[in-house]
Amino acid sequence: MKKNSISVIFLTLGIIWLFGGLLLYPDSGIWPLGVIFLIVGMIIKIGAVKL
Repeated sequence: MKKNSISVIFLTLGIIWLFGGLLLYPDSGIWPLGVIFLIVGMIIKIGAVKL
């Protein structure tokens, strides 16, 4: 159950960071961090499903 809540946090943070970075600061290099958060969240979510 704990891995599920952590994955939701990473996925939410990644989506917000990605859209916020692309919409508010399109010329900066801040949006790739959102992609990293999304990837980490998906890895945690897939790992929680397999266990």
